[in-house]
Amino acid sequence: MKNVLMLCDAFPPAFNPRMGYLCKYLAKYGWKPVIIAEYAPQNIYSNLSDNQDVTYINYYCSENRIWQQIKYVFVFLADFLFNYKEFVIYRKAKKIIKTKNIAIILASSFRTFPMLSTQRLSRKYQIPLMVDLRDIFEQSSNNELVSKRLSKSDFINNLIAKSIRKKLLYQRNKILKNADAVTTISEWHAETLSKYNQNVNLIYNGFDAELFFPQPIENELFTITFTGRLHSMELRNPSLLFETAAHLAKEKKIDTAKFRLQFYLMDKKSKLIVKTFAETHKIAHLVDIFDTVPSTEIPKILNSSSILLLLANNSTGEKSPKGIMGTKLFEYLAVEKPILCVRSDEDCLEKTINSANAGLAASSMEEVEKFILEKFADWQQNGHTHQSVNQSFTAQFSREYQAKQFADLFNQIMCQ
Repeated sequence: MKNVLMLCDAFPPAFNPRMGYLCKYLAKYGWKPVIIAEYAPQNIYSNLSDNQDVTYINYYCSENRIWQQIKYVFVFLADFLFNYKEFVIYRKAKKIIKTKNIAIILASSFRTFPMLSTQRLSRKYQIPLMVDLRDIFEQSSNNELVSKRLSKSDFINNLIAKSIRKKLLYQRNKILKNADAVTTISEWHAETLSKYNQNVNLIYNGFDAELFFPQPIENELFTITFTGRLHSMELRNPSLLFETAAHLAKEKKIDTAKFRLQFYLMDKKSKLIVKTFAETHKIAHLVDIFDTVPSTEIPKILNSSSILLLLANNSTGEKSPKGIMGTKLFEYLAVEKPILCVRSDEDCLEKTINSANAGLAASSMEEVEKFILEKFADWQQNGHTHQSVNQSFTAQFSREYQAKQFADLFNQIMCQ
């Protein structure tokens, strides 16, 4: 069994459990993960960190709210000026490398941290370096991946964000050029990153087949379900759904006593956006907003739903989001329920949904209305809905298969 040292921005992050599922299956292919990660208090995937060799670094968190805010400002400034977070995780990693025989170093990031540390460790100890990027700056025209708000002034925030973005992009691209291999999550991401490293490999996000599989569950309500976050209209625009639901209710084309839009949301901002849409379209009585639940409870929610909602936006414009293929899509595919993607990205999401025969990526209210009414009729007849997906196509998205893809890359690098 060979050891891979994984430095992660968080493990497993609540918004993308990619590394958590990788670690779950890596041992089957001869690799043992040794993980160092920044501590994050919100973790709906705690089951994935159990029984793993994880060392957490707490940069910000404190029981005292005022002290936590002070720590946040201090760490933010120290990190921007001196790469403080990289310095701390680098020191921790050195101690671990001295006690364990590390064959490969893997950096997992959605921006740049902790790539600087992995590069220093790779050079110091002559250990091959691989970088996995699940999100990149170029995928979005806004500053969602750059910074939290540090000022009430949009002008000041934009100045700070541009400065951070410029610095981090420079650091990231320099490190990518020296990495032995790079992995990422969509064809668009792979094409973009290939400008900096010729050995870029596409390994999609996916689903855990032990948790996500079809289970027909009858439901007294016809439910359209969304799970996750909704932080910006640029990335995820639910307008088409709310417009259609309002029209169906107003024209009495659907039995509103049995119809619900349900949202399982991770934060207050997402809840406020959904609540505002519901009130604006005068369908608040048809919208249920819940707190997020542990990942192990998600499969039951998906299987009891009638339609699974994927929120996106058109990606063809110059400033539109690009290559967004999150975990949600693949877990939806696995339970074989009809997927409604609004608005269609007219790119990778639509292509995948069509190839999988998984549902509809919609660009008009007429399309959405027809789809909902068709599935509503199926639900009325059977008590539940089912989508006959192309299983030979969706098999490539299993987390176990993806662990094999990572292990094969590790072995290739070792042979170079």
